[in-house]
Amino acid sequence: MQMTQPAPLADDPVAILSALDSVVYDWDIATDALAWGPNVARTLAALPAEALATGAGYAGLVAAESDASRYQAVFDGLIRDEGEGAAFRVQYRLAAAEGRTLAVEDFGRWFADAEGRPRRVHGLLRVLKRAADSPESLAAEDGAEQTLCSRRAFNAWVDERCAEPRAPDGALALMVFGVSNVPEVNAREGYDVGDELIAGVGRRLAASLRSGDKLVRYSGAKFALLLALTANDQPAIAAERIARRANAEFYPTSAGPQRAQIRVGVALSPRHGRTAHLLMQRADEALAQAGEMGATVTVYAANEARAERRRRDAWVADEIVAALNDRRLYLAYQPIAPTAAGLPAFEEALMRLRLEDGMTLGPDAVIPAAEKLGLIELIDARVMELAVDRLVAEPACRLSMNASLAALRSPDWFESLRDRLARAPGVAERLIVEIVETQAVENVAVVAGALAKVKSLGVGVAMDDFGAGHTSFRNLRSLGVDMVKIDGAFVAGLAGSADDRFFVRTLASLAKHLGILTVAEWVEDAESARLLKEWGVDYLQGHFIGRAEEPRPASALASA
Repeated sequence: MQMTQPAPLADDPVAILSALDSVVYDWDIATDALAWGPNVARTLAALPAEALATGAGYAGLVAAESDASRYQAVFDGLIRDEGEGAAFRVQYRLAAAEGRTLAVEDFGRWFADAEGRPRRVHGLLRVLKRAADSPESLAAEDGAEQTLCSRRAFNAWVDERCAEPRAPDGALALMVFGVSNVPEVNAREGYDVGDELIAGVGRRLAASLRSGDKLVRYSGAKFALLLALTANDQPAIAAERIARRANAEFYPTSAGPQRAQIRVGVALSPRHGRTAHLLMQRADEALAQAGEMGATVTVYAANEARAERRRRDAWVADEIVAALNDRRLYLAYQPIAPTAAGLPAFEEALMRLRLEDGMTLGPDAVIPAAEKLGLIELIDARVMELAVDRLVAEPACRLSMNASLAALRSPDWFESLRDRLARAPGVAERLIVEIVETQAVENVAVVAGALAKVKSLGVGVAMDDFGAGHTSFRNLRSLGVDMVKIDGAFVAGLAGSADDRFFVRTLASLAKHLGILTVAEWVEDAESARLLKEWGVDYLQGHFIGRAEEPRPASALASA
């Protein structure tokens, strides 16, 4: 939706977001819980509410004609999360009532777990107003029937097969074949040779098809195949047979014969899903599990996935306790730059946990397990200790640090902060405590009281990820915040979206009216920085300004 005439200003982000047909979301991949901003019922009224509660339910809404999805954008990206999230942007369609579809744009960042895989996604979904593609245009794009079909045609075909009546003991098996050694071939021989290897594998897989089967190059080095099964068929055995044949071959390339290392993830319909996108997601999860186990073939098993998550959480919990005892929890610092003269620069202190093998974990790999197992207050206490120590050591330094709702409610955390600041005159006014917007609204009265106690020490207070619509500007008055950090999901879309420009400009204007400082997160380019400065945003934070790094000399913190 592109607004040519902005709606009248309101002090409630919910009203603004609804006018822009946009809604913020958080997807916890570990639990599959999908949480939306409070305007979801208005923005996505055409979609069934029950399907919006989980990632799997949402994946089932992706229309067959879509060539992409949120899941694919997150799990097939080449960008790694280095502690501050990995950006993605994708457009696709959602199946609504009465055969209609909603065209949507979906963008944000995913954050990695302890093993570098996506664990949480935070983003913005916008409904686009445009006519649906005609069947004629789809047919022209797909072209004539061929062995290696387009993903759009494959999705439609899988959905049709899933809808057909089947014998009680019959099933469909969707298999995703991944050529796992392509990165090594790319590094050794170059990307052209890697592409030649993938093409050769595609030809070999196509030669394994039975009459009526279809094969699609799903993405990158992945292919997908759907097989009809009878009661006597074993999907793992069939996938193993195909993979064994493909792995046994040498594939001719411009750099000489190459071998492929193929792994397979399998999902079954109707047991694991009844749509192409849901089956693809489950098969992709099974493929990832095959890689972790060193297996050639893995069949998706929801219970095993949950058990694996529990084991992973237990491992992270053990690492948290060990790291705290061994002083391996440390802070990285990301610069936050002022847009106008007279405002001091400062940095955000971001928790990092260094494992014994040297690997580093960021907050999204650590905090969920810490909250679940009651360790979050220990982390908050260590973060506060490290932040205050640096402020004492570097008189020119100014910092913000994150605090959980549990810490703010804890008398021990507040008393420790009070005692440390009492022994360090001049530090309190250089410290800002950040709380996430969604936590702030759990109990506004309780949070307001906790923040008032923090402010009584002379410390500033900021609200992080502001703009999702949970908190109105009226609530900001009662919470007494000094600064709001505009949710990066809106800032990330400035260059291509008039709606996001209107929303961010409106937030900045309303905050300035209330005398509240603003920080724009996820600033990635010079044009976004120019616009934000023009609109009166006070501070900028993001990769364009600087990445989070371990402590730098005090001279690097000089005010702008």
